[in-house]
Amino acid sequence: MSENYDYFRRRLPNKTYISRKFPETASDEDSRSLRIAYKVFDTDGGISLIRRLGETIIQKSPAERNQIKATFYEDDRSLSRLTIQKFIRKGTSPQELYFSFGPAEILRLFRFIQSLQKVPLLDGQTMSVTDDELEKILLSSDQVRRLVSENQPLVLEMLRSEITPSDIVALSYRKKQLDRFHKLLFDPAYFKEQASDLNKTEEALWQAFFEENKWVFGYGLTYLFLSSLDGSKLEQTVAGSDIWGKGKRADALMKTRGAIEALCFVEIKKHTTSLLKSAQYRSECWVPSDELAGGVAQSQITVANTLKRVVEKFETTDEDGNLTGEQVFSYQPRSFLVVGSLSEFQSSNGTNSKKYRSFELYRRNTARPEIITFDELYERARFIVASEEQA
Repeated sequence: MSENYDYFRRRLPNKTYISRKFPETASDEDSRSLRIAYKVFDTDGGISLIRRLGETIIQKSPAERNQIKATFYEDDRSLSRLTIQKFIRKGTSPQELYFSFGPAEILRLFRFIQSLQKVPLLDGQTMSVTDDELEKILLSSDQVRRLVSENQPLVLEMLRSEITPSDIVALSYRKKQLDRFHKLLFDPAYFKEQASDLNKTEEALWQAFFEENKWVFGYGLTYLFLSSLDGSKLEQTVAGSDIWGKGKRADALMKTRGAIEALCFVEIKKHTTSLLKSAQYRSECWVPSDELAGGVAQSQITVANTLKRVVEKFETTDEDGNLTGEQVFSYQPRSFLVVGSLSEFQSSNGTNSKKYRSFELYRRNTARPEIITFDELYERARFIVASEEQA
C-alpha cells in the first residue's frame, strides 16, 4: 500500500504515466500483453455542509487528489479495466478508496458521456432515451460527419441526383470494364496477354468480355433495351440441340425488352478483322472482305434456320423441362454483326474517304444483320458511362 501511495502522491497532473508491459496470464507465454496508464487530478476542495452539536455548519473541504488507472491491451489498445481511485488518511496510514469498470461498463460509460453532448433536448421537460435510440444517435452522427468530410463530391452528387448505393457500385464497375474494353481494343500487347492468360481465341475472348458485360449489348446495339434470355448465357445454340435441334450457335441470343419481347441475334467476330479487301475491285471501289461477307451470310443463315423451326414464338423451359413463363416472338428478328474497326480507314494523314464510302454503302444497304464495328460499340458504351455520371 505504501509504495502505491508514494507513486500516487509523486505523480504530476500534467503527465500520463504508462507502465512496462506484462503478460495477461503469468503462466501462459502466448497471452496478450497489458500495460497500465495513470493520470492524477488535483482539486481545490469544495464546500460541504456538516452537522455539529445540532447545528449545520458550512465547511470548506480540503484539497484532494484523484487518479484514473486504465489497464489496456498493448496490441489493439482496448481497455481491460478502468479504475477511479483516491487515498484518504485513516489514523496513521492512508487508505485506498476506489471503484472499477469492466469492458462492458467502460463502453457504457463512454457512450453515456457522449450522449450528454449529442442527445436532443426538447421543451425543457424531463425525458428518457432507450439505449437502442441512443446508439443510433451516436453512431449515425459520427458516421455521417466522417462521410461528408471525406467524400464531399460524392455526397453532393448523391444529394443532387438521388442515386442509390447500388447505382454507385454499378457505375464504378462499368467504368472499370470500359477501361478494360479500351485496352482490349487499342492495346495489342494487352489483348494478346489476356487471350493467353485465359487460353482463348480472339473471338472467344470478346465473347467472354461481353458475357461479363451484357450492359454493353443491352444499350449499345439499339435504343431498345436488350437483355439476354432469362437465366441464359449470351452464347446459345440457335436451331440447335439446346433449343430446337442440332445446328449453329449464335454468339449472343438476346431479346428486346418491352411489353412484348422479340428475338435478337448477335454474331461477334474480331476487332482486327478487315472490313474490305486490300485491293480495289474497280476504280474507287472496294468490296467487303471475305470475313465480313462471311459473317453477314452466317448471321442470315442462322436467322433463317431459326424461323423454319419457330413460326411465331417459343417458350423457354428449365433443365427439368418445366415452362419458365417466358415467351419470345420471332417475327423478322433483329440481328447484329460486330466486326472490325473504323480505324482501318484512317492513316497518319487522315481518313481514306473512298474506302470508308465503300464500306458505308455496303452496310447501309444490308438490312440484316446490322453491322457495327468494335470501336463504335466502345464509343456507345463510353457514352452510357458518361451519361450515368452526369445523371
